[in-house]
Amino acid sequence: MKVLCLTSSILDDFSISNGLVKEVMSHLKSKNSHLTITEKHLGEQPPAHLTAAVLTAIRSGDIHHLTEQQKQVYQEILHAIDELKTADMIIIGAPMYNLSVSSGLKTWIDQICQAGLTFSYTENGPKGLVNNKPVIIVSTRGGMYSMAPYNVLDHQESYLQAILGLVGITDIKFIRAEGVNISPEMKEQALKQARLDILSL
Repeated sequence: MKVLCLTSSILDDFSISNGLVKEVMSHLKSKNSHLTITEKHLGEQPPAHLTAAVLTAIRSGDIHHLTEQQKQVYQEILHAIDELKTADMIIIGAPMYNLSVSSGLKTWIDQICQAGLTFSYTENGPKGLVNNKPVIIVSTRGGMYSMAPYNVLDHQESYLQAILGLVGITDIKFIRAEGVNISPEMKEQALKQARLDILSL
């Protein structure tokens, strides 16, 4: 089984989401020793941003006008799309940053969401072109955003669910630890619940 594992925190070893992703991977390895894992650390090594020249090349297939640096970005994006399509399972570590996702994760999303490659436009709305597959999202939040009245401020989990649905992926499970910055007690309880959820995978 091929697993694509993405972390997106900028906090490295101090990151709660990175730590929980490691626990998810450890649990999955204990259940299946035949995992082939591709790890991408989007917080530590952010993907390249799209440019007009690269986007035009992706849409046309013509790369002759690109500089060598732009060709590298072009190949990086096609490789990211291939990793998405060929993975059997995806793990995403997604801390909430300013009510949404980190810039590294957003840039990866901008890379893989390409009309004609991962989704298409139809008269009935967009159609995903990526085979459905299980996705586990480790969601961490300093505050509480899963219930009213603050759930309307959630542009993290809701966004990830929508964007994965755009490309055809709907088999999504969240491992959530929220309220981790409110108090030590709430952090402890949130991590305890997240770890129980991991064991149920």
